[in-house]
Amino acid sequence: MLGKLRPVGSRVPRPGCSAGVKLSWEDHYRTEFTGSGTEALSIAVAIAMAHRPEVREPEVIIPAYGCPDLISAILAQGAKPVLVDLLPESPCMNDAQVRDVITTETVAVVGVDFLGISERLDVLSQVCRDRNLFLIEDSAQSFPPASSDRPLADLVVLSFGRGKPINLMGGGALLIRREIVDRSLAVLGRYPLSEVVTGLSWKLKRSVFNLLMARLPFFILEKMPFLGIGETRFRKLKTISRLELPEALLSSAIFEFGARPLIHKLYDRELQSIEVFGWKLLGKRKSESTGGDPDTPRLRYAVLAPDKELRDQALRSLNRSGIAASAFYDKTLPHIEGVEEALKEKPFPCADDFASRLMTLPCHEDVKESDISLIANIIRGIAQN
Repeated sequence: MLGKLRPVGSRVPRPGCSAGVKLSWEDHYRTEFTGSGTEALSIAVAIAMAHRPEVREPEVIIPAYGCPDLISAILAQGAKPVLVDLLPESPCMNDAQVRDVITTETVAVVGVDFLGISERLDVLSQVCRDRNLFLIEDSAQSFPPASSDRPLADLVVLSFGRGKPINLMGGGALLIRREIVDRSLAVLGRYPLSEVVTGLSWKLKRSVFNLLMARLPFFILEKMPFLGIGETRFRKLKTISRLELPEALLSSAIFEFGARPLIHKLYDRELQSIEVFGWKLLGKRKSESTGGDPDTPRLRYAVLAPDKELRDQALRSLNRSGIAASAFYDKTLPHIEGVEEALKEKPFPCADDFASRLMTLPCHEDVKESDISLIANIIRGIAQN
């Protein structure tokens, strides 16, 4: 097939094409829309800091493997990011290490949902309750957030940027547990409010954006190195704002999200045979610590290869065959360019191992059964040799 299957991302919806949708978290959280998911996380950190005014040098605990925007959001509030290792072969934080790094300056723990696979919020919430800390669920890569039904997190972050479960070409949301809304208003008031207008300019941008997601346009765009498609970069967060988001736009996006095919179930079926060769399908079983909701679309499908060499071989073969498979971040946070200055380099063996073996596969609505058959044949061939 001509072109290349993009690694991630769904099309931007047309506003007003569905009736109003009740937000699944409304009973437990107030929603504040923001300029981006990173901005939402930064405001969450500011709220956690405001609830501990006696802390002079606030610290926020995050996983050692993750998006460098985690660092940007924390630094923008003058706080210090503190990294902890992962559990073996898992995107979840090692809770024993979380307890070990807590100090009198710690104000919050950020639990990051990974590509539609939830963090162990029940475990982290117990840690935070024991030490009077805020728990922030970063659900930028998952929808709906795990705290929708069980409000274990004090604050929840959503992102509506490209390559996220709900794609509005930008923006984000901060969900604030209703019990702490009144004490958070002063922090929210620091940030200016602007309106998202879905007029002609927005509609033209949407049309172009959606067009470029097709296989041939993506293949061409990927060949342009100055665009930096797929690169992991550290960028300082310079501005923070709140948004007024049209209800019709968000309703349409949620409606379309719920109608997407459950591609990850096809991967589960087609790739299960490679597990006997030491490959691991992440989130395959909900009972696992890295389990996901089987009836919710995934952002990407995540696989751990037995080692880096086999992972890299699979990535090369898949990309040559027109499938944009990815190593995702590829490195732990201390090794991402630009982040080193903010962090002391320490050993994170499980996170380093995870980063070196992780491979992500497209899981969006344009993935066809023939694509999955091709992917499975390539990976099975590598696994069996």
